[in-house]
Amino acid sequence: MKKLIYINSVDGHEISGQGSFERNFISFLDGLGVDFNVKIFTINSSRNIITDRIVSLKLNKSSKRSYIWYQIKLCYFLLLEVLVNRKVSVYIRLAPFNLVPFFIASLFRIKITVRSGPIYQNLSLYNKVSNSFLLVLFKYVLAYYYKKSCDIIVVTEKIKETLLGDFRLSSSKIHVISNPINDSIFESEVDVTEIKRANGIESGDKVIGYVGDIYKEQGVQNILEAIALLRENRPIDRIKVLIVGSGSYLNECKRIVKDLDLQNNVMFTGRVEPNKVIEYINVFDICIAPFTKIDYDTKGSSALKVLEYLYCNKPVVTIDVLEYKFIGENVFGFLYEIDNIHDLSRKINLGLNLKSKIISKDYVKKYYSKNEIFSKYLKIIDTN
Repeated sequence: MKKLIYINSVDGHEISGQGSFERNFISFLDGLGVDFNVKIFTINSSRNIITDRIVSLKLNKSSKRSYIWYQIKLCYFLLLEVLVNRKVSVYIRLAPFNLVPFFIASLFRIKITVRSGPIYQNLSLYNKVSNSFLLVLFKYVLAYYYKKSCDIIVVTEKIKETLLGDFRLSSSKIHVISNPINDSIFESEVDVTEIKRANGIESGDKVIGYVGDIYKEQGVQNILEAIALLRENRPIDRIKVLIVGSGSYLNECKRIVKDLDLQNNVMFTGRVEPNKVIEYINVFDICIAPFTKIDYDTKGSSALKVLEYLYCNKPVVTIDVLEYKFIGENVFGFLYEIDNIHDLSRKINLGLNLKSKIISKDYVKKYYSKNEIFSKYLKIIDTN
């Protein structure tokens, strides 16, 4: 069978974090050495070399005319593929402007597998589309996409529930597969001396760490408030909080630090290179993965940062939800009631008092490796 993998966007430097999934998936497929063909249609510049089977389609998202040309070019190239070989499987990371593959699926017998998040819900929740008519139109377009798709892959049960409720899809059509960890960037030698020196971390200090985007719904502010509460139970002079990342709520978090008089405890590093993340995580004594209820109720949680923490054998403090029950069951850390700052503070205190190290790397490698996760994807895409 011929496989045609169509990707929204794959940038050459995206080895970790948002946008890296497809690049790692392509690398996995290239490494299989089995007899099938991978063709990639990607929105990016022609200088990005992932494999020699790329058709690079440029899209200027600030221009309406560019969207039209993008659809025309994509239609041309996809039609060529389908006409040459009618037995084609298409994998798409779903986006509202990807109309062409579904139109072609109406004309030819091709199998479409989509990877989808709660697209409609995110547009509404974060007010990305303020026009109510356009929001309804987007919902109808997405409903059409889902109807034409043979299989839909989501990363959490919460997203599956949301799609079932909003679009009345068949439950058997939706598959829940977690994100994989990109373990290749976590196998390098680590020297944390410079990071400790740059952030004033001394021997005997306890370091609480966070890695990721900083936006209100993520809940980084909850960490700061929990540290302030921690003063009621123990001195915090030797406790350092390292916030690694950037985002729309960074300045507000800095204001909160000042209001809570935590300037001597909290350091913001800004965004760091993906291959530097492991160095920061290895500085941490405990790792925090906060989320807010409004964010979790929309899409659940399948955060790569949790797996990255555990891959480095670091205890994790995160929310007490279905996706992270395995952390409590395997004694990899502590779970707290979502949006409960007092409970978060208590669990941080328990983490700081841990005497023994956790061993969680093997668990992550067994259940969340690229090979484990991508094999599940390939099985779905390859099924007719």
